Formats: sequence, structure tokens, C-alpha cells
Amino acid sequence: MTDDGSSTNVCVVTGASRGIGKAAADRFARRGAVVVTLGRDPSCSSVFCDLASFASIHAAATEVSRRWPRIHLLINNAGVYHATRQLSVDGIERTLAVNHLAPFLLTQLLLPNLRAAGSARVLTVSSSLARWGRIHFDDIELARHYGGTRAYLQSKLANIMFTLSLSERLDGSSVTAACVYPGLVATDLLREHWWWRAAWLRPLWRAIFLSPNDAAGALVAAAGAEGGCCYSVRGRRVAIPHHARDAGVRRRLWGISAELVDRPWPSL
Repeated sequence: MTDDGSSTNVCVVTGASRGIGKAAADRFARRGAVVVTLGRDPSCSSVFCDLASFASIHAAATEVSRRWPRIHLLINNAGVYHATRQLSVDGIERTLAVNHLAPFLLTQLLLPNLRAAGSARVLTVSSSLARWGRIHFDDIELARHYGGTRAYLQSKLANIMFTLSLSERLDGSSVTAACVYPGLVATDLLREHWWWRAAWLRPLWRAIFLSPNDAAGALVAAAGAEGGCCYSVRGRRVAIPHHARDAGVRRRLWGISAELVDRPWPSL
């Protein structure tokens, strides 16, 4: 891996130590890209980054910006699912912090590098299940009524709303944005549930769920696709969930997100 991204496409991937992120990183590397991985495991990451910490995200973005002045593809892939309510180091509900606020902040911090590439794309991994999600503005951190699935679906809907709003803000620029539904994939996202960890059930999950490598194909296809906002596992454009279409609701979420990360977005 080289620090010089001047003549080669540079791809930054979060959550690349395993699962979809690792498979996608391997695929883009085989296609000749300089792949920069962000994560907490030094043995699997180019740059250390704890996505549950705003300070760590700022530090990682500073290092990435210094070492790779031009970024052609940013893949916001990392995600968590917590059966019980947990807080980030910043005191924010952790599913919201990692799944939504981390991409929101990281994308902003790396935007100058994306624009410097001449042509770049931001891909954020969401889920087809997001259509059942809601943004709970009266309790966005779910302090009163937490549920693991409730928190996860809210974060995945927020990913789509962020992508739509980002696309509007980047309209006419050299940077585009899209989100990807990788399908039901056999990763450790559900590792907190006993039925996922049970060895005797693993053959069933492998038969039902896609492999991370299959899901990574959706990221490769979406990276080169033109137009559209949401893409399925086979690279097909899919409809935007109804709850993500309201521009007023998206603006409200954007404002709350900017307040939580304590960084208003600059004018583009």
C-alpha cells in the first residue's frame, strides 16, 4: 500500500476488518485501487479510527487528508446492532452515533479530498429494511423506549436521508452520493443474539443469507453506476423509501445531526 494517491484511485472504507467491508476492500484492491481502511484493529486498518468517538474520527480524517490528498471513493460501511442500549464515548446512543453520525461527520471532514479528486463518490451502506424505520425526533437517542431493531432501522433510514440531502447539496459538483442495500448478509452484525452465535444454526444462516463477497458486489456496482440514489445487491436502482422523501424531515434530521457532531456543514 502506498501513501501516494496521485495517479491511482483511492478508496477509503470503514468497517473493513471483516464482513462486507473487508470483501469490498479486497475487491477494490484487486481492481488496482489504493485502499485505505479505517478501524479499531491496527492489524487490519491503514488508519486507526473508533467510529464511536468524534475525536477519533477527527484525528483519522486529519491523517487520511494528509496522506491521501485526493480520494475517489468513500465507503461508509461500518455498522453496529446493539440489543441493549449503549452509549458512545461522547454520551450518544451508540447505534445512532456509529451508523449515522459517524458517516455524517467523516464525509464532511473528507469532502475537500473528494472534491480534489476531480470525480468522486460517497457510498453509504443502508438496508432495504429501512422502509420500516422511523426517525424518532421526540426521542432520537431512544432513551425512553429503546429497542435494538428500532435503533437499527432508524439509523438505516437516516443513512438514506443523509444520502439524499448530501446529493442535493453536492448537485453540480464533481462529487456524487448513493446508498446501497447489500441484502441479508451472513456477518457478525447480529452477534449479540444467541441464535446467531449458536454453532448448530450457522449452516442455516449460511444457506439463507448472502456471503460478504456477494454483498460486496453491490458496492462495486454502485461505485460505477450513473444517476440514482439507492442500489440493490445486484446493482439495480431501487425506490427510495417513502419516509425518506420528505425534504422538510430531511432538513430537520440534518440540523439535529450537525448539532450532535458539533460541526455545521459549510456552504457548498
